[in-house]
Amino acid sequence: MANRRREYFRKTRKTRMRDLKHSKTGWIGTLCALAAAALFLVSVIYSYFCEGEAGFSVGTAGLIGLVLAVGALILGIIGIREPKTRPVPPRTGIILGAVLTAVLGGLYTYGL
Repeated sequence: MANRRREYFRKTRKTRMRDLKHSKTGWIGTLCALAAAALFLVSVIYSYFCEGEAGFSVGTAGLIGLVLAVGALILGIIGIREPKTRPVPPRTGIILGAVLTAVLGGLYTYGL
């Protein structure tokens, strides 16, 4: 009996994952979150090398990163609500977007 159950789950596991598609909005959200993370890291490194006197360029990059992070959060939420999609890319966009929104938003309000 256990052998038949193993065979059944082996067959259905492959068909279950094969039926799911990739969400385009989830992938776009993930890419936006990665772009926001890259902007954040570049801004931090540039500000470190300029010894804190980087000026408007770092502020502009941070504001663009904040907009990208909020966009990634929204696109991730839209992507996770689509039926029959793989959940990993939209969830990645949601998590990275939320973390970066909190970090960049906190830095932005601290700078005001």
